[in-house]
Amino acid sequence: MSLNQGYVYRAQVGPADAGTTLLEYHVARFPHSDEATWRAAIEAGQVLLGGERAPSERILRAGDELEFHRAPWVEEDVPLGFRVVHEDEQVLVVEKPSGLQVLPAGRFLQHTLLRQVQASRADRSQSAPVHRLGRGTSGLILFGKHAAARAYLSRQFVDGSARKTYLALVVGQALPDSCIARQPIGARKHGPMTIHCVEPDGRASLTRLRVLRRDAAGQRSLVAAQPITGRPDQIRIHLAACGAPILGDPLFGPGGVPFSDARPGEGGYFLHATALRVRHPADGRWLKLRSRPAWLA
Repeated sequence: MSLNQGYVYRAQVGPADAGTTLLEYHVARFPHSDEATWRAAIEAGQVLLGGERAPSERILRAGDELEFHRAPWVEEDVPLGFRVVHEDEQVLVVEKPSGLQVLPAGRFLQHTLLRQVQASRADRSQSAPVHRLGRGTSGLILFGKHAAARAYLSRQFVDGSARKTYLALVVGQALPDSCIARQPIGARKHGPMTIHCVEPDGRASLTRLRVLRRDAAGQRSLVAAQPITGRPDQIRIHLAACGAPILGDPLFGPGGVPFSDARPGEGGYFLHATALRVRHPADGRWLKLRSRPAWLA
């Protein structure tokens, strides 16, 4: 465990929140802390309005600039190493370990893949990921080393030309040899958090699934999953909804909905981003990369 340097969170008040008080805004927008905690933070000067201290009852206007100065906190130990799979002047592809969060949020600031990559070498200091992996998911993740490269790469995920393939070890043998999961995915409150899961009124979602190996004795199957849409936790949700939850997944169960109060990033579940195909921003050639999970025998 180590103490980080703290962080300043910034937000701008939108028209929908105009007329609320400084306290009401933070309680409604950031429910991870209760009203008493936010009141104490405002009174202590950790929350600034336009760069200055303000009382909890101050009425906000659209366009107001807010800052929350979070004091340094101790970050729990997580796997901080990563393996470089491909690197050139524009593109960096690394293999992320399970347990390492990609971007700063919540409990993690320095103990994230982004911070570790940026600090590893001077020419990686402006690198940022083009897509994300869940904290518990291992495998390939693509970085653009500057803004133009990221824009070129990101467009491929929007237009569907980029391809990602995952390997998952799932419970049981309920899946057919191949199928397409189409359950809609939407947001749902989950304690103080909002998560994504199967929702009848959710967004259209599609994942191609193919069983590669069945273990009758162990009652498990090895599955290749290719997400066509890009919803949060899509593969975990779709496999659970198809009756084949990922081994070790503490959150998503039958129907593709939560069955416990676990957080989305928790658990040592068996999901690995194993293949990536994307066009290179320099000349448009296909960049095809593969990674084998440590847990695959």
